[in-house]
Amino acid sequence: MMRNNALLTTFGLLAALTFSASAGYVQADDKYPNKTVQVVVPVAPGGDTDTNARLFNKYLEKELGQSLVVVNVDGGGGTIGMRRVMSAKKDGYTAMFFHGEAMVPKLAGLVDVGIDSMEMVAIALLDNTTVLATHKDAPFKTMPELVEYAKANPRKVDFGMLTGGYPHLVGVAMQKQLGIDMNLVDVGGNSAKIVALRGHKINLINVQYGIAKDYFSSGDFINLGLLSPERNPLMPDVATTGEAGFPLEFNKFFFFAMPKGTPQPIVEKFSAAVKRVVENPEYQQEAKKFFLTPTYMAPAAATAYADKQYSYFQQFQKLFTGQ
Repeated sequence: MMRNNALLTTFGLLAALTFSASAGYVQADDKYPNKTVQVVVPVAPGGDTDTNARLFNKYLEKELGQSLVVVNVDGGGGTIGMRRVMSAKKDGYTAMFFHGEAMVPKLAGLVDVGIDSMEMVAIALLDNTTVLATHKDAPFKTMPELVEYAKANPRKVDFGMLTGGYPHLVGVAMQKQLGIDMNLVDVGGNSAKIVALRGHKINLINVQYGIAKDYFSSGDFINLGLLSPERNPLMPDVATTGEAGFPLEFNKFFFFAMPKGTPQPIVEKFSAAVKRVVENPEYQQEAKKFFLTPTYMAPAAATAYADKQYSYFQQFQKLFTGQ
């Protein structure tokens, strides 16, 4: 009898300890976040990713009730910043804001990590604004002229990109789809590409329409067309490259992610806050100025969407190695 009482006491203590630990865990989740959240943006300041992150975070802070600090970690086509997030504590205080470029270094065979190496939190934005741009003194001013010139002058079209980045994918895919041979020049991210194009160091880039709009308006840059199957209703006057007879499709999705294994209550709380921002009319109006489409996808749906995009991009995988 004494032995049974001892066993009951032991089980009672274990149950109490388990309940206490569980209660503490739930309590910690209920309090999340109770300090500043670091949002890693794996690119240099000044480009569309950085701009989009800062604008979104301005509203997300209000929803989470805590400050969000953007930390730009440039390099390696986004992989340096990605690895920083992957190795961070799984406590919800380190997140990443990035776009589909996160899958390109893996496609290029440069690394073995991608979006699937992190915990998807939410897709927050769809960006159907990628255009091809050249400078005013380039030897081509339209898509037909570009293709004609590139075919007559192999490797004379200097396409600015970032090795292992999204523009790298755009460059190799364009060569295949248009039947041309360009000189792919590593100049860095979006802000660096714009500087290089303004300085005539290159003569072709892909860029988000919103961050290059002033250069199109001034005449410094010439827009060759939107890389989409149809026009964006937020900028209906911008024709697609397909309308000129050269259909190309390269859109971007922006997402939040956390270290793999971050507790689901934390992921879901952060994701729900993202949803509220996307549905905020005030944020929608600000995003509209950059021709962006706020679009929320929960973790499961966002993961499925990213997987589908990766499968589409796999058709260009061998092009990175010249096969």
